[in-house]
Amino acid sequence: MTKVVITGLGLVTPVGTGLKKSWESFAQGRDGACEMKSFDTSLYKVHRSCEVKDFFLDVELENQISENTLHKYVYYAAREALLESGLHGDKKSGRERFGIAIGTLAAELTPFERLLRKNTSLKNNGFDHKVAAVYPPNSITKMLANYFNFEGQSMISLNACSSGNHAIAWAYDRLIDNKLDVVMVGGADMIPQTEFTHFHNLKALTPDKCQPFDKNRKGLMIGEGAGILIMERYEYAKNRGAAIIAEMAGYGLSCDGFHMTAPHPEGDGAVKSMSDALKMARMNPEDIGYINAHGTGTPHNDRTETIAIKRVFGEHAYKIPCSSTKSMIGHLMGAASAVESVICCLVLRHGIIPPTINYETPDPECNLDVTPNNAREANVSCIVNNSFAFGGNNATTIFRKLE
Repeated sequence: MTKVVITGLGLVTPVGTGLKKSWESFAQGRDGACEMKSFDTSLYKVHRSCEVKDFFLDVELENQISENTLHKYVYYAAREALLESGLHGDKKSGRERFGIAIGTLAAELTPFERLLRKNTSLKNNGFDHKVAAVYPPNSITKMLANYFNFEGQSMISLNACSSGNHAIAWAYDRLIDNKLDVVMVGGADMIPQTEFTHFHNLKALTPDKCQPFDKNRKGLMIGEGAGILIMERYEYAKNRGAAIIAEMAGYGLSCDGFHMTAPHPEGDGAVKSMSDALKMARMNPEDIGYINAHGTGTPHNDRTETIAIKRVFGEHAYKIPCSSTKSMIGHLMGAASAVESVICCLVLRHGIIPPTINYETPDPECNLDVTPNNAREANVSCIVNNSFAFGGNNATTIFRKLE
């Protein structure tokens, strides 16, 4: 059976534009939280989020990309990943077997909201259909296909906060089945006021800092950004002499459907997604050297993820370093698991496990090795990346060094 490998990575995060700056921030445990600037939060009880800061594009590119900021984020990450992979090249050459898969949650809600605010004469009972048609979700893949001449299959994953991992799983299948040679895959999201309001009304937002696995954790913090991986069939990458960063070894998907927002109390869906990922990767629990946890910082999610990890890994669960990078960049919604997949590949590259910052008080119910506050050097060869979304939509991916 063929292998699926990663040859390029790209990032835009609340702690840095680009791989280099983002990774330095992860390794140093920088907190990306700040006061909200995108919209007025005076009517809310929460005023902080993890917004992208100091983002830039070359002037020439700035004028080429649409006015949609989300498009700019994903374009930057995609270009960075393609440059690293060596596939940037001449976009005029035929790429019929180059595909695209992008996960998102809010999709184009942010520009849609801004357009609605500008429109003072709404029709059709308060809804302007012309405005609604400006930025459909698939405009992301359309934009990428246009700029990079990817002519193969494309898809948008709108599967809540596990959308990025679902897109990666789709890409893996297309490559394994020899339907495509290359897939530009990842996730992108901004912070629309609609989603901020939704989580605020659920009382799921922390007012000050994100503290995954801490006994006094208060909730998640919404973030934004984009993460892109270039995935290829191993034979294709080898034949063109590409430098291989990592292998995607397998994935597991499940939907426990327990509740629209709450996780299954015993983590049944999470157990199935992790177990199926290990099975596909032909790995034992003892093979895993690091878990990038879903780790939202909400009381129920962190507790049930801990239960699920213990059920899957047994006694080995206490020996596996894990961490929540959401403590630094917040929950990037549909982009979260894609950005975290990029982080997993960077852990394999650099041999450093990012910390769970803001960790102050241990929780007896979350008694795993959560890598508190400071990064740790570790020779890791196999990594689990967890993503557990609303509606019980669970997705686990596994990355490892190429054998």
